[in-house]
Amino acid sequence: WVSELKCHRCPICSVFCKYDLEPLKLDRKKLYGSSEKIALDNEDNICNAVSLYPELSMLIPKGGTALGSVNIQGNWIEKSDMKYINEDGTDATIVSSSFDAPIELSSTVSIEHYLEHNITSIYSLQGEENHPDFVKAIQEQKEVYTFEFNYRADYEGDPAFVLENDGEVFVLVGKKIEFEFIGLNDEGTLDSEDEEIEEEVEDDFDFSMM
Repeated sequence: WVSELKCHRCPICSVFCKYDLEPLKLDRKKLYGSSEKIALDNEDNICNAVSLYPELSMLIPKGGTALGSVNIQGNWIEKSDMKYINEDGTDATIVSSSFDAPIELSSTVSIEHYLEHNITSIYSLQGEENHPDFVKAIQEQKEVYTFEFNYRADYEGDPAFVLENDGEVFVLVGKKIEFEFIGLNDEGTLDSEDEEIEEEVEDDFDFSMM
């Protein structure tokens, strides 16, 4: 990655500083390890998963099924003949991969906005020790730098956030969580009848039954 960050010494400066950084994805399996369940038969041979087709009493081995697309008439549609459209019916615009061009860090969001996202991927930016100005700019920014992240060219990117911790810089990619606001005027009530019932049940508990 070649990150372009607006000069933090001058907030109105239109010149961007460039920093060469290498993203390293943090794999949960590498950090914490992983476990795998293996099904064995009576002779300790590994069992293979199969699918059951009940209509024909048929067992389909792994790899014997696939997903496809059909139109309203039930005709098969090749993926190359399909196209993405927006909700309003217009053609969707493809989003380039974040690895194809320099990333410009010019937009920021509040920490509250960042906390409304479910983080799905974390990248550690390697080489930050060679760019102390970049780390300092992230540290001094009161809000969180953000940009649209796309692993490969696609029609929809995900919001990414740049955070610093103990001199290291991380990029966190996630999706917005849609919270439903109920309100502040509704008062909660306690059901006293249920409490009385629970107390009666506890009093009638017979320890001799154990």
